[in-house]
Amino acid sequence: MSAWAASALAAALLAWPSAATARRDRLRALLPAPAVDRPRRTSGAPPGPGRRWAEAVAGGLAAFLLLGGGLPAALVAAGVVAGLERLLRRSGAPPEDGELLAGDLPVACDLLAVCLQAGTPVGAAVAAVADSVPGPLGERLAGVGGLYRLGASPQRAWAGVPPPVDALARTVVRAGESGSSVVPALMRLAADLRGSARSRTEAAVRQAGVWVLAPLGLCFLPAFLCLGVVPLVLGIAADVF
Repeated sequence: MSAWAASALAAALLAWPSAATARRDRLRALLPAPAVDRPRRTSGAPPGPGRRWAEAVAGGLAAFLLLGGGLPAALVAAGVVAGLERLLRRSGAPPEDGELLAGDLPVACDLLAVCLQAGTPVGAAVAAVADSVPGPLGERLAGVGGLYRLGASPQRAWAGVPPPVDALARTVVRAGESGSSVVPALMRLAADLRGSARSRTEAAVRQAGVWVLAPLGLCFLPAFLCLGVVPLVLGIAADVF
């Protein structure tokens, strides 16, 4: 036997899988893939206090220069600094779990309605929606779906869910107890949740408008005092004395 043939035979023997290796490969193929943690939706890193105050002071300095200096401009600039710092602190704060739950809940109601309308059992539908919705809502629904798979009653499966998921829980449990179709109720709940979110957004926009116009009102306040109140007071004083 030549050296090349011996080398090829040795390499083949080394590469030949053993029976134990083959069994491990077959077992690995039968086992489900390890679960991958769903990334939670997070916002960007909020600015630190130093950067926040630097941006607020820069805005106040710009307002002071635009108004031409003086005591009224300094008062307006101080108000601008305070308002900008508060606005930056609120906008940079990470969203809480309640906000994430409220934001994802209408979509979850729509997905659950589609699954149930297709004939999927409630427990399997909740588990499927949990896999499709990221963040804390997916975690809550995954727990509910797991309890359904274990044979828990609807009241037991949905017990302990936090607001606003409790609205979804009441809708599903009430429909199950009355025997009515849950799909129309889920669609109405999704529409109500979107309407509430729209109302909160409009209220936040109106509040932001008030904060934006407040420095402008402070700009006109000294002129109002000088042109309206001071002449009136001087006129009254002249009439009295």
